[in-house]
Amino acid sequence: MIFKNIDDKSEQIQLLKDLYSQSNSEAQKKLINLDLKKLQAGITAEKENAYYLDFEFEKSKHIILLHDIRLEHNGRTAQFDHILISRFGIELLESKSSTGVMSIKNDGSINIKTGSYTNTFPNPLEQSKRHATVLREFLKSNELLTKRIDILGGIEINSKVLINPKTTLTNNQLPNNFERADSFISKRKEEIDKTSILKIFSMISKAYHIDKAKEIAQLIVDSHKPINFDYAKKFKITKQVLKEDIKIEGNYNNEVLPEPKRCPRCKEGKLVKREIKSQKAKEKYGSDAFLGCSRYPKCRYSENIVS
Repeated sequence: MIFKNIDDKSEQIQLLKDLYSQSNSEAQKKLINLDLKKLQAGITAEKENAYYLDFEFEKSKHIILLHDIRLEHNGRTAQFDHILISRFGIELLESKSSTGVMSIKNDGSINIKTGSYTNTFPNPLEQSKRHATVLREFLKSNELLTKRIDILGGIEINSKVLINPKTTLTNNQLPNNFERADSFISKRKEEIDKTSILKIFSMISKAYHIDKAKEIAQLIVDSHKPINFDYAKKFKITKQVLKEDIKIEGNYNNEVLPEPKRCPRCKEGKLVKREIKSQKAKEKYGSDAFLGCSRYPKCRYSENIVS
């Protein structure tokens, strides 16, 4: 069963695009573009890997699935792409993908080659282990675990890295705890089938009712705190700069088109006529006015006025 889906990050993406178009600095544009590509790549990896997980676990009565969780506890932050919760423990799943060629080294670090450039990234499992510590302390502080489970060592938390199936890999064999997202399910079932009798009894002794797993899942969802990046501050672009190109004429009631057209992006606002203030923006739009969403700045959709 799915307790939480991936957060909608369309506003973050649009904001970065707007900042990119407003910036007059090539160096600044490069940094904004890097953030935009990183955000888009992360979303793509999460969504595509989430598809395989959702397909298998959406109707499961014994496994709870959470996507895109961010927790803050005791001054530390932990970000999780996917979390699987069952009666026998918790699995933290980190999504990875690349349009380049990926190589996973023996120490778990990752090389990604794009053209003639190669970038190296640290072992994602090490970061996942640190986040597992935050999650374990978070759960313990909320006293969700019974004394019996706590005495036995608490809930078992494991980490795995899921590689997007579309990613090109040079590895003939993946290191431990690295798996292709599409084969994760079958491998997981195979691992359970090969579990020794002794380990099965050990797992059962630590097991708790599925209702406790639901309680844990709900607590995590309720404590989720999505981060809101102040990109304008990060790239030192003031709100005045962002707004200096446009001026709303009159009020929305007077400026709504004779035949109101709903904003095609947010589906909530209506398109209103806006006067272009600066010469640079007039050249950009090729006009003295353009159509923009009435929900600006929450929605920054715009289009040219067709005469």
